[in-house]
Amino acid sequence: MNVLAVELSMRLFDSNSLKDKRSVVKSILAKIHQRYNVSIAEVSAQDMLNQAVIGLAVVNSSRVLCQKIVDKIIEEIESNYPVEIYQINEIE
Repeated sequence: MNVLAVELSMRLFDSNSLKDKRSVVKSILAKIHQRYNVSIAEVSAQDMLNQAVIGLAVVNSSRVLCQKIVDKIIEEIESNYPVEIYQINEIE
């Protein structure tokens, strides 16, 4: 069993209030969890207007498959939402 935990730090564009930010973040969390069946949550910077930190964990039989899933998730987030992921930290 392999577990890959990642922390994604991102900038949100077009976020004029915390309500706008939470709307985008909750949408990301729901869709990624539903599509990839991973554990995902906002873990930091909840009160910052244009930043969010999301933690996600993937469990799979292969480390390579875990990394591929994380890569797909990052690509999907950046292509479907007004965000820029500027830092990716792998948590051990």
